[in-house]
Amino acid sequence: MRKVIVMTAILALTACGQESNDKIQRAKAASESTVVQAPVAHWALEITEGQRATIPDTTGRLLDNGFTPYIFESGGVQHFLIGPFTTEAQALEAQEKMKLKPKLDGIETNVIELPAVK
Repeated sequence: MRKVIVMTAILALTACGQESNDKIQRAKAASESTVVQAPVAHWALEITEGQRATIPDTTGRLLDNGFTPYIFESGGVQHFLIGPFTTEAQALEAQEKMKLKPKLDGIETNVIELPAVK
């Protein structure tokens, strides 16, 4: 990603007729010192065991109401999840939104913390 930024800056400076090494070096330095850490999702809503028996029906109902479920395997066990969410508060908020949708009555969820990615 940094190489793309540096190359874009170099091309932009060259295209403008400003081939100054000073400006190129400043563009390189700025791109190297800027490191952005993306937020890591650690939380999800797990569909309870009873709903897992009807995965196709439950998946359709969730998708129709703006929730995207997925299967996550951990330790040989498959989990039917919605998310992932960056914070526990976001997961709880999504859980509350689900409870307010009449078409999702009967779909029970638990907020869980996802294992750390190695």
